Amino acid sequence: MKQALTILAALLLAPLATLQGAPNRPPDMLHTMPDDQAAQAVKVDVDWPDFMARQDMVWNRLPSDYYEGPFVGNGLMGTIIFKDDKEPNALRFEIGRTDIYDNREGVTRMHERCRLPIGQALLTPVGKITGAKMRVDLWNAEARGELTTDAGTITFRCFAPSDEIVVLVELTTTGKERDCRFTFRPQQGDCPRYTVMPNKNYKPNPPFQVAKEGGLDVCVQPLLTGGDYATAWKTIATGPDSQTFYIHVANGIPAGGAAQKAVAAVNHAMSRGIADMERAHREWWHAFYPASFVTVPDARIESFYWIQWYKLASAMREGRPMVDLFGPWFRVSRWACYWQNLNTQLALYTVHAGNQLSLGEPMCQWLENSMEDLINNAPAEYRQDSASLGNPTNLRLVAPAPGSKPPYHFIGLPWLAQHEYLQYRCTMDDQRLREKVYPLLRRAFGLYLHYLTLGDDGRYHIPLSFSDEYGNAPDTNLNLALLRWGLQTLIASNDRLQLNDPLLPRWKETLAKLVDYQVDEKTGLMIGKDMPFARPHRHYSHLFAIFPLYVLNVDEHPEQRAMMETSIRTHVEREGDNCMYKFTGSSSLSAALGDGDAALRKLQRALTITPRGPTVRENTLYSEGGCPTFESPISAARNVLDMLMQSWGGTIRVFPACPTQWPDVVFHNLRAEGAFLVSAGRKDGKTSWVRIKSLAGEPCRVQIDGKVRELKLAKGAEVVLGEGAPVVAPLPASNGKMDAWGCP
Repeated sequence: MKQALTILAALLLAPLATLQGAPNRPPDMLHTMPDDQAAQAVKVDVDWPDFMARQDMVWNRLPSDYYEGPFVGNGLMGTIIFKDDKEPNALRFEIGRTDIYDNREGVTRMHERCRLPIGQALLTPVGKITGAKMRVDLWNAEARGELTTDAGTITFRCFAPSDEIVVLVELTTTGKERDCRFTFRPQQGDCPRYTVMPNKNYKPNPPFQVAKEGGLDVCVQPLLTGGDYATAWKTIATGPDSQTFYIHVANGIPAGGAAQKAVAAVNHAMSRGIADMERAHREWWHAFYPASFVTVPDARIESFYWIQWYKLASAMREGRPMVDLFGPWFRVSRWACYWQNLNTQLALYTVHAGNQLSLGEPMCQWLENSMEDLINNAPAEYRQDSASLGNPTNLRLVAPAPGSKPPYHFIGLPWLAQHEYLQYRCTMDDQRLREKVYPLLRRAFGLYLHYLTLGDDGRYHIPLSFSDEYGNAPDTNLNLALLRWGLQTLIASNDRLQLNDPLLPRWKETLAKLVDYQVDEKTGLMIGKDMPFARPHRHYSHLFAIFPLYVLNVDEHPEQRAMMETSIRTHVEREGDNCMYKFTGSSSLSAALGDGDAALRKLQRALTITPRGPTVRENTLYSEGGCPTFESPISAARNVLDMLMQSWGGTIRVFPACPTQWPDVVFHNLRAEGAFLVSAGRKDGKTSWVRIKSLAGEPCRVQIDGKVRELKLAKGAEVVLGEGAPVVAPLPASNGKMDAWGCP
């Protein structure tokens, strides 16, 4: 029988041998219990509907634009709701579908293979809008609202069913508003970049065509090089004062035939019925949220954290495309694609610790299914053992890099490969490591070996390369960190799988002789050789060794703490280029050093709506120069997790950077590398209990209050350290009012 250990309060201070089950342990301090009792060792007392209701976004006025409006999505199609800018008395439902990309192959300009617009559904009242109230019900994943006009009221409910690719809006009206109407305004399907930055060399797609098909309204957008996409919609009266609007966008790229697909999808949804779709939709979401639990004594941050999970699951799902800079909420932008030098990666950095690995699968599947393209991105002479990825891309990972002449641009594939590896580390699925992850790592980091030079100093150097998004230099710290992490990971993976890879001696030699990081006494880590960090800049590429790679850390290099602190301070305190991820990155960097107070200050700065620079907006979306960038708010959720638990370097760290302003914290079922579920409670500034469950039977090292313990847990076993009966329950909302986001 699998067994679970419960270790009482004194063991928080017990020596290592006691925790390993040494024979001299006091018999009353360590005992085993059957699984059915262990499952009750931690009581979970979360009223999820009530808890999530306090996180909801609330509006007491009409949202004025994209960055204020409520949104819904199902991982592929969605809508965002706000006042229309062309018809001022209409409520706009901006319609988007993530995989609607132009298909012009054989061109080098990314902007001819970019995300395309669809159009807007418009709710037009009979009377003039005089007031509005709205709410995003996170628990049920739907937007609700009421418009007041001088002719009556319109109450609506909108959701994107989890298992149908449609958006639904139900209306109930009073007074003359029974005659309000839904229409659809198509938008010409041309590249958004050329829409805002006209270029005479761009050839537009053919005009869209609106017609009737099968009793539905349909708009077909043909594409210049073949294929199409289509939108079908219909409004059905469900009573004298009620109606339901259905809309679907079908992808006919590259084969065409989208109109028939769109009509069939709407008809299927209508025949199925609202009640059945609502039931399945709510079942999905009610299973999604409780995979993990976090509560902190700051209502505004706690709410923001949970809204990001709603946003992530609305924007991507297993079996659906990886989220781009928009997700399913389209907006005209000059960045209508995938940016592979930070944006894609930051969108994923929450899913591992948050125990939502299914949200990490779209990226893994994308990489695994694109190996041929990734190999062909590498120079022809290196394709036998290498792969690469330039930046940016569309839905196909076709972007050559780094090329045969300096400066070289390496970052895309090595950093994405880290996500693939972390996905493995959180499951310990060795078959996947052997068949998918290891071959990807081998090629992604094998490319570096073709460019290294052995200097007169006997050290391996990286020639002129790009440090995103700062500049070019030899021995960029970005690439030294990525390569060091990659070699360490390849060596460890080879050892685990017992592959005896013929490249193993080369990896070990390269790692041993790789040049040290470039450091300046005044500013800390430099961009590269002879290039200190000398101007304000958002991207923390030169600091990757500290975070997100942890190959330069205070556990192994305590003597370098001051230098690391200087590096982080230099980056974040240079005023200018104050985008959101500058501060979220700095928060995670500080958390990596165990400085929770600094991590919290930087998170609070990232969540401050200020005219000093681009920051998060009322609905927690974010833009730079008016263009959406999905990933930055998600990285703020990672900041919260980094304060509560970290699991790099083979050690689980419980409350490694918990700020003094958070004396009481509870989390449950966060996922650690090695495939562990971790729960913990903090009371009056001290760790009161910790529970760890092993999902794979891996060695377990845990650090609690600075002390490292090694536990022997079989697969399925769990251990509880602490006093009393641990309870997982929400903290009282404090330090900020509830319903902090939206337009209250």
